[in-house]
Amino acid sequence: MPDIYIPGPDMNMGERDMASIANVIGTPKAATGKPADMGGLPHELGSTGYGVFLSTQVALEYAKMPIEGATVAIEGFGNVGTFAAKFLTERGARVIAVSDSKGTAYLESGLDYETLMNVKKEKGTVTAYPGASVLEAAQLFSLKCDVLIPGARPNVIHVGNVRQVKARIIVEAANIPMKPEIEHDLSKKGVLIIPDFVANAGGVISSYVEFIGGTEKEMFSMVKEKITANTRLVLERSGGGNLREAALEIAEERVISAMEKRANRKLK
Repeated sequence: MPDIYIPGPDMNMGERDMASIANVIGTPKAATGKPADMGGLPHELGSTGYGVFLSTQVALEYAKMPIEGATVAIEGFGNVGTFAAKFLTERGARVIAVSDSKGTAYLESGLDYETLMNVKKEKGTVTAYPGASVLEAAQLFSLKCDVLIPGARPNVIHVGNVRQVKARIIVEAANIPMKPEIEHDLSKKGVLIIPDFVANAGGVISSYVEFIGGTEKEMFSMVKEKITANTRLVLERSGGGNLREAALEIAEERVISAMEKRANRKLK
């Protein structure tokens, strides 16, 4: 049974790809994020986007900003962005901008989630949203908003546009949306940045629950518990400063503790 490298879905990889891996290797334990009919918990259920929403909610609480009416701009309207938008709008946040490969749909009064989904399905792009202004995809990062969620590509916030960032909170739904030095500069200016491996861990948690044979309900429960607790812990440890440094420090402590416990078990 595979017990070292067990893949899960990510950009341009979905449940069917995971099913193919499991079928070729010959065991369902060979991959996670498989279709439900294979006993899997596909990431299309929204685990990552749900975790991003939870991190955003905790960050807003920490900043003493109500989620109701908070303005949000989301890069990407795929598996992560769609669910982040869904859960945020359900809690009363105002998603004012969403981008995809064709551009950015911007509406100051807020984009309706169901309309976004229908437009994306029927027209193939969020830029067809009725009444929305159409901007270039890169313009999303310079919009005035309470929360910016980079949720697609790496290094989208860089030396060329970092001075244009007006968000008060950045929640990294994508992996490495900016380099550490860019994060550091924004943190010094008072921008609260939830690191990628804290905010987008919902998918990894889902994979773990699937691997141990858990249910969809158990998965969402664990995502809520872990993401909420970890985001709060990192914010408290950082004191509102550089959250990545605090998160890496906590992660190192946990890895060392786990290694020591494993070594002690072997000695017994």
